[in-house]
Amino acid sequence: MIKTLYGLNCTSDWELVNHGVPQGSILGPLIFLFYINDLPQLVRGIASPIHFADDTSFIVSNFNQRTMNKDIDLVLQIAQKWF
Repeated sequence: MIKTLYGLNCTSDWELVNHGVPQGSILGPLIFLFYINDLPQLVRGIASPIHFADDTSFIVSNFNQRTMNKDIDLVLQIAQKWF
């Protein structure tokens, strides 16, 4: 498949998808919510997760930069383990 992105031609090959939520299904969004529902509890007190559709961002703030860097590392470790 060839797509044009910012004036550049990009190509990709077809791959078999073994996991995920069926696209275009009526139950897909509900199944996704069940899947993602426990992630905010895992990072409570460290970060604030923001969910929009199938995208998740984490907001991490702290007045001490060293502590903030440790919090960011911890959130990324938790998210990686969760995924």
